[in-house]
Amino acid sequence: MIDKRYTEYHAVMVDETGCEFGAGISAQSRTEAYDLLREFYPESKCVQLESPDDAREREARLYHSIMAEMDGDEDWDD
Repeated sequence: MIDKRYTEYHAVMVDETGCEFGAGISAQSRTEAYDLLREFYPESKCVQLESPDDAREREARLYHSIMAEMDGDEDWDD
């Protein structure tokens, strides 16, 4: 059974050598996710944290941008 109080976040982390790696974290809030990442990876920095809703919104924006470009409706001033 899935506990709906928690969100599965995906983080892009950068370690002390500058290498990127991904990490998954389950938390009740974005703030808690950042706190847990600092606790689990104290030597690393979180450069992106995304929930499933964030990912869907990003993908929808990208899709609409691509479709507008293909239709010739892209406004490059945006």
